[in-house]
Amino acid sequence: MQGLSSSGFDLDRLRRSEWIRHVEFHRSLPSTSTTALELLPQLLSTAPALVLVDQQTAGRGRKGNAWWSSAGALTFSVIIDPLVSGIAPERRSLMSVASALAVRDAISRVVPDRIVQLKWPNDVYVGTQKLCGILAEQHSVQQPGVQQPGVPGRQGVIIGVGVNVNNSLADAPSEVQLRAASLFDLQHQSFDMTSILEEILQQLPRRLHQISRQLPGLLAEANRYHLLKGCTITVQLPESQLTGHCIGIDEDGCLVLNTDRGIRRLSSGVVMNWQ
Repeated sequence: MQGLSSSGFDLDRLRRSEWIRHVEFHRSLPSTSTTALELLPQLLSTAPALVLVDQQTAGRGRKGNAWWSSAGALTFSVIIDPLVSGIAPERRSLMSVASALAVRDAISRVVPDRIVQLKWPNDVYVGTQKLCGILAEQHSVQQPGVQQPGVPGRQGVIIGVGVNVNNSLADAPSEVQLRAASLFDLQHQSFDMTSILEEILQQLPRRLHQISRQLPGLLAEANRYHLLKGCTITVQLPESQLTGHCIGIDEDGCLVLNTDRGIRRLSSGVVMNWQ
């Protein structure tokens, strides 16, 4: 598929990207991450590969939650080969944080008058409202010709991103309107989707590179722009809730809390509230 898509994506420009090696474009998909997973055996060898859609109808968030989106939202997934990228297995949990920083970098350039922050582990906020959700998942791909049980496959990471750009939250369910924002509603104007996507794709490799080469710098900026740092927060865990003072994000991508029972490091959980 060549030229301009129906929503205004300039696919020729995207295919000239210095970083992305393959662009997979669709008019409509239930989920770009689901399609990326289906195509992973074919596309991993051409990673970084972009799976892009005009409109996503059944996006996935963390813990299997649905990601609401409508026409005008920027929804895409990027397939990464972490081995080629030099990201060690023990550091891959930081790919969500690095991706959130990349989106924050890009959006801050588009709306420099707004305060744009990340929220552990994988969201981007403007003020107190969510602008972007990110889901990074690692999957194993069986190597061609190797079907032996117990033989590890090649690892691929799919980074799914949904940014509210030209969609108005006036169309969203009432509970979404209260906690989400779009660039269109914030700035009262439409944006060039290709330019915003290009900006994100320029920032993403730089931030991913920091995981293996400049980790202290990555963590310093993640904590500098972390919405929750310094707040008292409550996190929903599988069996209980935990409340504490947020110290920040550590080198393993964990959320560090100072609780009444000492320091706790959380690798997962749902932040219920903060103040």
